[in-house]
Amino acid sequence: MRHDSFTMSRVLAAAPDRVWRAWSDKDRKAAWFAKDDAPGWRTVRYDLDFRIGGAESGAWAKDGLEHSNATTFLDIEDGARIVYAYTMALDDVVHSASLATVTFAAEGDGTRLTFTEQGVYYGDSDGIAGREAGWEHLMGALARSLEAEHV
Repeated sequence: MRHDSFTMSRVLAAAPDRVWRAWSDKDRKAAWFAKDDAPGWRTVRYDLDFRIGGAESGAWAKDGLEHSNATTFLDIEDGARIVYAYTMALDDVVHSASLATVTFAAEGDGTRLTFTEQGVYYGDSDGIAGREAGWEHLMGALARSLEAEHV
């Protein structure tokens, strides 16, 4: 097992209430989180029950493999903070477990979104480098989704 953590921050060109909705509304989150995945992967399922104690889950398939996540929301401060725990699995074999914190703060005309993950990565997991790359991709997808929604 390998334990590691990272923090990334990005200023998004959208007001905090719009960025919050992109995380808390199932259809808006699916647009950037579940449907804008890496090339070759297709979404098998996605569900979001955004509340303390609620769950988020998804599965994506490629080349006969299924990658999935299972999330539980631990703390939500409306418009300001989301804390959640999640696991990721490849063909039902868990390869990581993480605690994530997302914060939202007004900055100019936009929103500073800060994402911190503390995780344990084991087995054939791509580890912290893979997780950071995945979240860089997702942050870009979020920014594109917000831009498309605003047009």
